[in-house]
Amino acid sequence: MTRFQKELSGALGDFWRRQAEAELERVKADLDSGAITIDEAGVARNCIGRALMDDLLEMLVLVTDKADSAATQAAREAEVKADLESYRTARGAPNTEEMAEMRAAFGEGATAVDAITGEKIQL
Repeated sequence: MTRFQKELSGALGDFWRRQAEAELERVKADLDSGAITIDEAGVARNCIGRALMDDLLEMLVLVTDKADSAATQAAREAEVKADLESYRTARGAPNTEEMAEMRAAFGEGATAVDAITGEKIQL
């Protein structure tokens, strides 16, 4: 059971149940206003066109049966994969200033690793 499900069920008290119910109303209002959209494949997207994260998706499926959790999660994973690939291809070698900052932070002779690309940079 997720934290939100516990809140909604009242297991965490009346205050949290009321907060969860209010949050569901906000999600419903966002859906009605078009801030959240659902395409024909059931993929739910936010106002900037990105697939919803799991916490908001969990709430959305409680207010509509049109959203498909699996399709939305798959779309989000594809978006993240594409974003990371774009970063990897666009990222060049660190410039002089970035190298100086890394040396100041980690020390001369240390090896820094770009957490996204896995590139090792000898300082």
